[in-house]
Amino acid sequence: MASEDNTMQSKEAALKALDDGKELTSAVTGIKYKQMDGALYSKSSERSEWIVCGLMFYTPGSWLNLFE
Repeated sequence: MASEDNTMQSKEAALKALDDGKELTSAVTGIKYKQMDGALYSKSSERSEWIVCGLMFYTPGSWLNLFE
C-alpha cells in the first residue's frame, strides 16, 4: 500500500507493486526500478537501457523512498 504521498509504506507493498508491473522511482536518487522476467532492473536518467540491479529490500530505507 502506498501512502497519500504515494511512497511505499512496506517491503510487501513495494514487492507487490513491482510484481504488478509498476515502475517505482526513488525520491532520493531518481533511479527507476522495474521487475522483468523475475529480476529487478534499474534505469537512471543518464541511460536509456534497463540493467539488472542488486537492490535488496533489507532495510526500510530501501522501500520508504520509492513511489509510483
